[in-house]
Amino acid sequence: MKTKLTLILLAHNEEKTILDDIKNIHKIILKKIKNTEFIICQDGSLDKTHKIISSVKKKYNINYIHSAKRLGVHKALLLSLKKSKGEFIFFVDSGNKFNYREFWKLYKYRKKYEIVSGLRVNRKDQVYRILLTYFFNVFLRIFTISKFRDIDSGFKMFSKKSAKRAILLKKQNSHFFMSEICLKIIYMGYLFKEVNVNYFQRPSKSRATSLTKIPLMISSFLINFIRLKNQLNKIK
Repeated sequence: MKTKLTLILLAHNEEKTILDDIKNIHKIILKKIKNTEFIICQDGSLDKTHKIISSVKKKYNINYIHSAKRLGVHKALLLSLKKSKGEFIFFVDSGNKFNYREFWKLYKYRKKYEIVSGLRVNRKDQVYRILLTYFFNVFLRIFTISKFRDIDSGFKMFSKKSAKRAILLKKQNSHFFMSEICLKIIYMGYLFKEVNVNYFQRPSKSRATSLTKIPLMISSFLINFIRLKNQLNKIK
């Protein structure tokens, strides 16, 4: 039977929140849609995340991918997308940072747009991250055809056809990989929509990217941007 929805959750050192994430996703989303697939990619956790997921994977019918070594978000996301079978693919960050009930605000637009993306509002995270998001999106709106206001948000729904086409193209960046996928999809001519969703700070200590690492991430993206832009122009 055809899989209607694939839900992807990436997990790295999420022992304090992963069980709540799984239960809430199952109760609020997956139980209400027939023929779903639940993928969790556990990425080199050093805490009890692997043990917790392993103990409930049968109960919640989880397609469990795990690596003892750290893959990084870009590789974990790429691997999960490649394995996805659903007609629609929903990706959400772990750590209780979103209200899963707001999934339905995106789901209702799934047949009209190839990307339906959560625009984070009422953000409770660090000011420097909010500013980084703003300037990053301004940069992309100036130098690409992007009209996104929050392109790197971790609350997104893709059509299978658009996501699969995008990941077939050579990856240019390790950082901001979600943004790269979205750019490739809109350069292919697919439609997108942003929907306001609330964004919370994780209940445990924040593991947000430190200020010391941000310059390296930005410089890496900028160095690769010319190659990415050339690739995008060839798509268009």
